[in-house]
This record gives sequence, structure tokens and C-alpha cells, in this order.
Amino acid sequence: MELTITQEGERAKFVVAGKIDESGSEILKRRFRELNMSSLKELTLDFGKVSHIGSAGIGKLLLFYKDLALRGGEIRIENMSEAVSELFKMLKLDTIFIMSR
Repeated sequence: MELTITQEGERAKFVVAGKIDESGSEILKRRFRELNMSSLKELTLDFGKVSHIGSAGIGKLLLFYKDLALRGGEIRIENMSEAVSELFKMLKLDTIFIMSR
């Protein structure tokens, strides 16, 4: 998995490529914890090059959501493949994440 991160003020963006498996989810978690959380209100995840997300990755996204929601923040997921989008809808994750394809 490859990850590029930018943060400007209240917004951060993760551009993710590859499979978000167990090791990828740990990378996401470590890098999320490195952000300036005191000012973060919006996290955008660009999944345009994500081919698969496993349960460990979904679990980490839920932890990120919890951390941001406590501060009044939100998570946006952009450029999802149809397969990943369908998985999120099946799990009802579209009710907590702002999703766009």
C-alpha cells in the first residue's frame, strides 16, 4: 500500500493506493496519529487506486471517525471503486462517512 498525506489547517487528505489489508491498516493508523489532531476537522480519503479494503482497514476507519466525531469533524471518502462502494453500503458505512464515487 502507498500513502500520500497533506494537511492544511483543519483539513487533511490521504491518497491511498493498493490494498488496505492488515499491514496497510497499521500504516494508516500510525500516519493518522501523526496528524495535528488539535486542529483537524475534516479527513478526506482518496480511494481512487484502492483495489481492496479488509476488515482491519474498515476498523481503523471507524476509529478515525470516532476520534474526529468527538471534535465535531467528519470523514469524506472519494473516488471509490464500485466494489468498495458496494461493500461500504452493505455494511451501512455510507451512513457515517460522506462518500462519493
